[in-house]
Amino acid sequence: MNRFQPDTEIELTYPESTLVESSPIYRRRHLQIREVRDLIEDPLTPEEFLRRPLTQRSRYLLTAYDKDAKSWRQFYPGSSKEFMTDGRLRIALYERGGRAPKKIISRSFEPTRRDRIALARMIKEMQSKDFGRLELRIIPDESKVLQQQVDPGTTKVAAPKHASAQRRQAPPVTVPSGMTASSPLATPPF
Repeated sequence: MNRFQPDTEIELTYPESTLVESSPIYRRRHLQIREVRDLIEDPLTPEEFLRRPLTQRSRYLLTAYDKDAKSWRQFYPGSSKEFMTDGRLRIALYERGGRAPKKIISRSFEPTRRDRIALARMIKEMQSKDFGRLELRIIPDESKVLQQQVDPGTTKVAAPKHASAQRRQAPPVTVPSGMTASSPLATPPF
């Protein structure tokens, strides 16, 4: 169930920078939600992902009015303290207009600079391939949800080899002053 609804207000403790591996400084945001995009039902296109590959992403993308900044912005609630997620992503194939993946075709990519660059490279390589009537999309890796939504008879999302396996935490990276997740990169890393 989606806990975010259009035309509602929400308060989030949200980072000033949503770059992967950044040391976030959080501040309270008072938001008026206009739109909610579920990235499993309406996934990112390769072009959308490649515009900002180093952004920390989660399942829901909110378009909301920030009452304190007095501006419209987009927010991934999974980056907030209240709804924190691990930010892993996968590549999937969808039918045109489909609301569930037909097939998951990549491993899980961690929210690290190295993995996001690897994901960007893989996406660029795959864009030239012919997937028939299926389209390349980037989705959050919410394995439990994906296992329920991948069509029967297609590739299932692989479970971890060891249930007790822990995800390695990358050391924080200092973000240059004034740089945000939407800041253009001087030289693309891929």
